[in-house]
Amino acid sequence: MEGSVGSAPEGGEKFYFGFLSGNALKILACLLMLTDHIGMILFPEVSALRAVGRLSMLIFAFMFAEGCHYTRHKIRHFALVFALGLVTSAGISLVNERAEGNILITFSLSCLIIYSLALLKGAAFAHRPKAIAASSAALALSLGASIYLCCFSSVHIEYGLAGVLLPVTVRLSDFKSYGASGLLAELYTPATVFLLFFVGLVALTAALGGSQAYCLIVIVPLLMYSGKRGRLRLKYLFYAFYPAHLAVLYAIYFIASPALAFAFA
Repeated sequence: MEGSVGSAPEGGEKFYFGFLSGNALKILACLLMLTDHIGMILFPEVSALRAVGRLSMLIFAFMFAEGCHYTRHKIRHFALVFALGLVTSAGISLVNERAEGNILITFSLSCLIIYSLALLKGAAFAHRPKAIAASSAALALSLGASIYLCCFSSVHIEYGLAGVLLPVTVRLSDFKSYGASGLLAELYTPATVFLLFFVGLVALTAALGGSQAYCLIVIVPLLMYSGKRGRLRLKYLFYAFYPAHLAVLYAIYFIASPALAFAFA
């Protein structure tokens, strides 16, 4: 997903030094997500499918943060991710009979925080007091909304507050893109990006009860990231994959369980 799950345009400044393009990582994440949802919908008794599939969210979280930075159409990007999240969450809520906010809603909240933080950094280094105040308010509102929805509302937000904050860790150390110089600019290195993301992974694992500590291995394929998008523009494929594969899997589920299909008719 270029924009929502994206990476640096071809020909951009070299930052990462791996050999896997953003497209390759996203395709891997899609396959892992498909495995997860096959387990969730069709074979809930096979825990291994869900265990393997859980790695997908972590890859998408990293790539999503990259996309938030590189997309040129930030409002359209947020609106698309949020709209897809509302539609797919409504379907999942109907099936599960409780209010659900799926991973796209989680990432929509991440997006608001990342954009607010970027505005604050830009305003601070441009020495614009009014913009600093406005962006600080936007950041506070974004964080407040995330905390409320994840911790105090009746809506179940997938991966909770730790999941919302995980993509944010990728963008924390970048002050250089907003006009910083000296030490602050030098802080932005692949080492600090991966270190902060790893801290976020640990926090997410702890929030989930420590049962998914194996997910920390996702740092291995991410270390192979080249920082390049890949040769093809596949953003619409990645946008469509999430709702499309869920629709197909639920259709198979209802066809295989006609009594349930009748109940939801």
